Amino acid sequence: MKIMATLVSAFLWFLGGIFMLSAAHPDAVAQHKVLPRVAVGAILVVAGFVLVALAWRSRGGSSTAGGSSGPGAQEAPGQLSLKPIVCPHCGGQVDATTATLNPEGTLTVTCGYCKGTFLIQEEPKW
Repeated sequence: MKIMATLVSAFLWFLGGIFMLSAAHPDAVAQHKVLPRVAVGAILVVAGFVLVALAWRSRGGSSTAGGSSGPGAQEAPGQLSLKPIVCPHCGGQVDATTATLNPEGTLTVTCGYCKGTFLIQEEPKW
């Protein structure tokens, strides 16, 4: 998607440049069409920049489990029920927003009471 947007933007920049160059042609000057051609060229160039900015902007994905956006985010296939997370060390209830995604793809949670850390493991669905 990003590559396609970049290619379309490059095409818009090319067309904008052609329109701006054509404004300097003697026929355009004689027919008083310099300003419209420069305006159309500028609009095309700006549209290309806007398209690139929208396509390549950062999605703001975070490494916490609370965020649902970002690379690799997936929707749940069905109805979900959230269960409280209990610390295996002290038995205290753990805040799910403290979960962090490790580089190997596992979730680590830190208990707010005993400061113990542990992995969240998904139970099989069968």
